[in-house]
Amino acid sequence: MDRVAAMLFLLAVIVTTAVLSLAFFSICPLFSTCIAALLYVLFYFLANESSGVHHAQEFENRFWTIWSALLAVAIIYVPDSPVYFEDLGPYVGPMMVLTVGYGVHTWDRIVHRKEMNRQIPVGLRRGASAAQSLVRLNAMGGMSIEEQLNRISNCMKNIDQMLVPSTINNFINQQYVMRQEREIISIFEDAQPKALNYLIGHVKLGLIFYKIKDHRSYRGQHRTELIELLAVDRVSVLSIVSRVSLLSALQLMKLPANNRAEHWVRNIILSTHQDDLSELKTMNDSHMDYYCMTKLIYEDIRSETIRRDILDHFRKEAAVQNAHMEMGTRKSKLRMQKAWRKILSDVDDTLTSSGGSYPAGVDKRYPKKVVYPGVIGLYREMDLGINGPEKMPSNTGNLVFLSARPHLYKDISEKHNFAKFKKLREREGVDGRGGLHTTPSLLAGDITSGREFMMTNDFEPLARKKFDNFKKYVSIYPEFKHVFICDNGQGDVRAGELVHDSFPNHLDGLFVHVVQDMRKTYGFDAERWRKKGLTAKTCFFTSYPDAALFAATRTPPLIRMSGLFRVCQDAIIDFDIITKSQKWSSSSQKRDRMSDLNQSLWRCNQTLNKHGEPTVPLIESSRQWEDGEKVRTLYGIGTIRGFDPVFDLYDVELDWRLLDLQL
Repeated sequence: MDRVAAMLFLLAVIVTTAVLSLAFFSICPLFSTCIAALLYVLFYFLANESSGVHHAQEFENRFWTIWSALLAVAIIYVPDSPVYFEDLGPYVGPMMVLTVGYGVHTWDRIVHRKEMNRQIPVGLRRGASAAQSLVRLNAMGGMSIEEQLNRISNCMKNIDQMLVPSTINNFINQQYVMRQEREIISIFEDAQPKALNYLIGHVKLGLIFYKIKDHRSYRGQHRTELIELLAVDRVSVLSIVSRVSLLSALQLMKLPANNRAEHWVRNIILSTHQDDLSELKTMNDSHMDYYCMTKLIYEDIRSETIRRDILDHFRKEAAVQNAHMEMGTRKSKLRMQKAWRKILSDVDDTLTSSGGSYPAGVDKRYPKKVVYPGVIGLYREMDLGINGPEKMPSNTGNLVFLSARPHLYKDISEKHNFAKFKKLREREGVDGRGGLHTTPSLLAGDITSGREFMMTNDFEPLARKKFDNFKKYVSIYPEFKHVFICDNGQGDVRAGELVHDSFPNHLDGLFVHVVQDMRKTYGFDAERWRKKGLTAKTCFFTSYPDAALFAATRTPPLIRMSGLFRVCQDAIIDFDIITKSQKWSSSSQKRDRMSDLNQSLWRCNQTLNKHGEPTVPLIESSRQWEDGEKVRTLYGIGTIRGFDPVFDLYDVELDWRLLDLQL
């Protein structure tokens, strides 16, 4: 669907909705007014996530309860409602309203509890060892770690009643609930350091923070007491993984739910230094959801003073890390085993093809939603760099996607992309290289830039929004270099130029996937780019092996030659996956893309052979006719004598007799 068709479809939807609304108002004006008012309130609620009603999950739960109850009142009691009943009696109507309100209230609690129950990958510290086993923990004396976990679990069951809201349960059984909360606090307070780290990694910390409340009595400030214990008093003994768990739990709880929450976040971050701080930030971006460092620093934290303190800490620690590298210290030798590079990538027409579907993208060369051959391998090799191991040592990587799709309430729009990333993580391939090598994070667009693009077809708002996201990301990761992989279909090229203008030392490379004629590329001017020095670090490519070839041969290289070989291998496998899925729209589409990819692989093989590396076989076409078979051509009937599977060409012996004499 192109832009004209999409706009016509949108216009038809708007007109149809307006006509139906007017018809509905003419039939039942009172009921329509009530519904319109409720929808307006709902829209305002969803569109203003910074408002006070979103500061705590309890507030959101009460909103949904009251809103659904009012909707039930409008449906049941408004005289011109389509389902209005005159003889409901004095009890039936109120019971129906209460049932609807309580049902929505319970449903929202269950959904939120499910979100709170998630846990990130755990471990007592980086690199598992026998010292972290349960046997060693239990041998330290005192209550065993299993008993402590069971006690916490039993206390939570007593506090968290499935069908009874916490507010009512705390009012009825306040003393009993407070004793259970106190017992949980005492377990964390008395635990040895290694046991404490194990507990934090194996309990549902977000749910604990949410369910343990600050009661009105002075000695009942249990939530504050528990988090103060972990985030301040005992933060020095926490491992990096435990600190990530703590930050994640605070985000799930919602920072505005407690006046001290932002100070706790600052204390956790400011007590972490250098490479440990880099690991903490990277791990906090690996949850496979929209809770990430960018959201934590620029949305959840509302105090400018605290945000400035944290960003200053990031810059100071980055300066210390860079000083180690410049002085060639012992720590620098360890740091050189990593690339210290963040890979930022677009999604549509960069990771997967849009199939030319508006407004996602313009690339019709590949079928819709297929993964481009070699792109996943390029992400992995960019992350590995030129030193260190040949394989990713852990699941924690440095991949982040910049999407133009606008952020909506909570993670409604992000869920689509995260579901796609999850499937790509589970793909199988050669030596475990089939899927994404790490759990990526996602920086989404906004409604304003998306609306301006849709209404005016102007790519500048999209470019500016991606640049703003990049600017925030660089402020969080000043110790890293950054590579931007994008396409020339919309505003990505312009965004890349803005990044270079503002952060020339942080941008390690710009890789542009050419999906349309270069003359249509928004924001590209070859002469202007040459004067800025951006051309030297930019690669325009149509196949990902060519991008890998540029990365391997530039000075200094971004990936090693063995990495180029692996990207070529992965590209062949990815192409085979597309073929097996039978997603090609036509045989000519498959043939053209195979020809493009084979040319790219041939160029890579030339370089691999020059450097003494093994080469990859080119993609071969499946044979349709066997030798000796008769075929009809433009020049008459012929006989198949041979077949070249690489170029998909047949050797045909023509029958040169007159057509009326041929069989």
